[in-house]
Formats: sequence, structure tokens, C-alpha cells
Amino acid sequence: MTGFAADLPGIGAAEKALRAAADDLEVSLTPAGDVGPGRLDVVVGALLAAAEADVSRARATVTALSDNVGRVRETYTALDSEAASRFDQGSW
Repeated sequence: MTGFAADLPGIGAAEKALRAAADDLEVSLTPAGDVGPGRLDVVVGALLAAAEADVSRARATVTALSDNVGRVRETYTALDSEAASRFDQGSW
């Protein structure tokens, strides 16, 4: 035995924090009204659409990180369970 133990509650807390951060990144950016003369409406609309797409990609990345952390926790839980089962079986 190495004495190593995964901090399953800590890993679970990290997963929840990442999921909450991803949820906070759900935004819809629209101009509050008339932004000015000429093509300014079009330019501001394009800028906001690009910013919304960037935030959406960031949200997808953070969501994927949360999913990965969840899989890490599940893997450690399965390994711990398997090790305990083998330990209970005694000598091989």
C-alpha cells in the first residue's frame, strides 16, 4: 500500500464548482436598444454575436472539465471498491 487516498469529497466539490461556473456562463447578449446611427447597429450586433459565441465555447469547455472531473471521481470510487473487495478476499 502506498498510503495514497483520493479526496473523493474534494473531487466532488470541484466537479460541482465547475458545473456552477459553467451554468453562470450561460448568457444571451443583445443590445439594449438603438445603439446609434448608420451601420452601428449591425456592427454592435456582430460584436455581441461574436462575444456570445466565445462565451458559449468557454461554457462548453468548463462543462467538459466538470464532466472529466466527475469521471475521475467515478474511477477512483471504482478502484477503491475493487481494492476493498480484493482485500476482503484475502491472499491470492
